[in-house]
Amino acid sequence: MDLNQEPENEELKNLKTNMITALTIGYIMLLIFLIAFLVSKYFFKIPIYNELFFLFSGCFLYLYLVQYILKKRRMKPKLIKRIHFANYIAALLFVTGIFHYTGGILWIGCIFFIIIILYSSILSTPREGLIIALFGFTCYSSIVLLEYFDIIPYVGFFKLTPYLYKDSQYVIITTLLIGLTFFLIFFTGKNFTQKLRQRSAELAQAKKELEEWGSKLEEKVGLRTRELKKSKDQLSVLYQIFRSISSTLKLDDILQTILDFSIKISGAGRGSIMLLDKKKRIFFIKIPYDKSEKNIDKITFAENENTIGWVVKNKKFLYIEDLESDKHFSKIKIIRRRIKQLLIIPIIVEDKVIGVINLENTSLSPDTIDLLMSFSEGAAVSINNAHLYKKIKDSYFEIVKALAQAIEAKDPYTHGHSERVMKYSLAIAPRFGLSKEEKESLRFAAILHDIGKIGVRGIILDNPDGLTNEEYDEIKKHTLIGENIIQPVELLQSIRPLIKYHHEWYNGKGYPDGLSGENIPLGARILAVSDAYDAMESDRPYRKALTEETAIQELKRGSGSQFDPKIVEIFLEILKQNSSGDGPSIN
Repeated sequence: MDLNQEPENEELKNLKTNMITALTIGYIMLLIFLIAFLVSKYFFKIPIYNELFFLFSGCFLYLYLVQYILKKRRMKPKLIKRIHFANYIAALLFVTGIFHYTGGILWIGCIFFIIIILYSSILSTPREGLIIALFGFTCYSSIVLLEYFDIIPYVGFFKLTPYLYKDSQYVIITTLLIGLTFFLIFFTGKNFTQKLRQRSAELAQAKKELEEWGSKLEEKVGLRTRELKKSKDQLSVLYQIFRSISSTLKLDDILQTILDFSIKISGAGRGSIMLLDKKKRIFFIKIPYDKSEKNIDKITFAENENTIGWVVKNKKFLYIEDLESDKHFSKIKIIRRRIKQLLIIPIIVEDKVIGVINLENTSLSPDTIDLLMSFSEGAAVSINNAHLYKKIKDSYFEIVKALAQAIEAKDPYTHGHSERVMKYSLAIAPRFGLSKEEKESLRFAAILHDIGKIGVRGIILDNPDGLTNEEYDEIKKHTLIGENIIQPVELLQSIRPLIKYHHEWYNGKGYPDGLSGENIPLGARILAVSDAYDAMESDRPYRKALTEETAIQELKRGSGSQFDPKIVEIFLEILKQNSSGDGPSIN
């Protein structure tokens, strides 16, 4: 390949840059000399030889040509170094001419040589520096000796001491001293250069070590920062999880939150939470990733089967990197999607695995495992709390039922009334899309709807002759008495309006506040229909039980006035389905 087409390497660029810089300094020095000579000639009237201007012109031309060649042509480093050395020689020759035409025998003339020798001793190799020092001394001593022997004429710049160039003793001593000075300058410059380069190398090494140390420190700080950020993120996630756990006793909501965060933190494709059915001794999917997935409710595991069995036995997490090729565990055949990696985290309560967090297609990370184990602990706490809460709630409901039975024992005609009202009401509730919590409130309200009758005199409740206006007014107070009785009970706050308003009429002619239509709580309107129907089908002190047909006719007659017509319509439909055997039993 042609040299002109080769790309310049770093060394070549540095050499050319240094050469161009040196040539630029040469331009500046020439300008300074030229200005000094012009000032001397025209302001101080000192005679200047015209030959000096020819020297300046020749030097300017030389510098221009060298700089032009360096910029326009590609050269090998070796050639550039030779040109650089030739520049020193050219500079010495130029200085020699200046030295001759300014009365060189005077000691001041050696300054021009000293500058070049010092510069070369610093920037050139020792061999080149020594040659330049010898050549400089040769040029200096040649001018002095040639003038001394009248081979060339003395052209003195200073006219004060023209005889010195003929004084042999002065010439010999000055020449020897100047030569000694040249070589002292060379050795001093070279020694200084070596120390400078040594110091530069030490500084470069120190800089390199400092950079390496700084890089390692930066890496450590970065690693620590990432660890702190990861810890912060993990603490933030844990805070959100445990805040969710502490803010609700709804197990499904808590487990859904734990599953969502588990998938997000682990980067899993999908996942699920399985719980143990203690009666059947199988694990079933409680919280799936996709509830609409086909056959999701059919996926179960015996507690000693497959991957679940391993986790139950060892009470440790299980990670399978390639489920399809794993020889110990088989893939669930009912799942049609591809599962490569599988991570199972146990949920442990009282040293027993009661559930697992399944994560599909996720990588294994110690930090992630620690965080997921914290999630499983949170799930364990939630499940345990939910079970305890259910036990407490069931116990509480039994107490409420016992209280209702105690009230009914006061009035033998109403025995079992509250429980039947509860069954009717809970049969109606799904048709209105009531939530689980609303159904639970309706269940409690149905059992306790007549709790206020505990404050009504038994003689009025058992009166077979009908009630006076005063007695009927006392009977109507039982809704307010009932609300006051349950007011201090925090768990029963949601049923207070249902107990208070279950005797309101749809047309506004009921009691205690004369509410009408949609202003009456839906639960209270449901209780009104259920309560009235069961009352009509039950014996009372003042009458015998009505037939089912008569009770239905009474409901129809009261529809739109006493009762919500929509609820009456739904209830009658339920009764019809129950009598034909098409619907669930409510008896």
